[in-house]
Amino acid sequence: MTAYDTEPQSDLDGGKAALVDALRDALGENLRDVWVLDQRTQEPLYVRTDVADRIEDVDVEKHIDNERYGFVTRQTYNLLHYSEFRYTHRGFDTWELFRTFVAADGQQVGVLVGVDSDGTNYDFGALTDTIHDLGDEYGIAAFQPIPPEDR
Repeated sequence: MTAYDTEPQSDLDGGKAALVDALRDALGENLRDVWVLDQRTQEPLYVRTDVADRIEDVDVEKHIDNERYGFVTRQTYNLLHYSEFRYTHRGFDTWELFRTFVAADGQQVGVLVGVDSDGTNYDFGALTDTIHDLGDEYGIAAFQPIPPEDR
């Protein structure tokens, strides 16, 4: 077993379980990992076994810290543009990263989703809608990451 929880976490409930289930339904076996983050901590909700093996020696926190800049850039884009910023997509040679935020009442939680890069044309707009709908249904508190020391 690696340092990261792998598929699927049986202790997830409520919004987090619904999030992983919805992403697995939409992406199937191409789903690599799902993380939630706030400005201080992050929580892995799902990490596929082969991905967990690959990131075992990687400083994942540094990668996720970089994604935390999204809390600032989201606000900046929303102030600069006439339309709302919805998601970010990054392509790597073997995988793709999708990031969106669930926000309500001044609170925000980031959702990071890794998918295989295999030529599939993912509908990130539809994934964003699904995640936002779950945020509306369960409330933002249901997606707050639990710090490692409290798990």
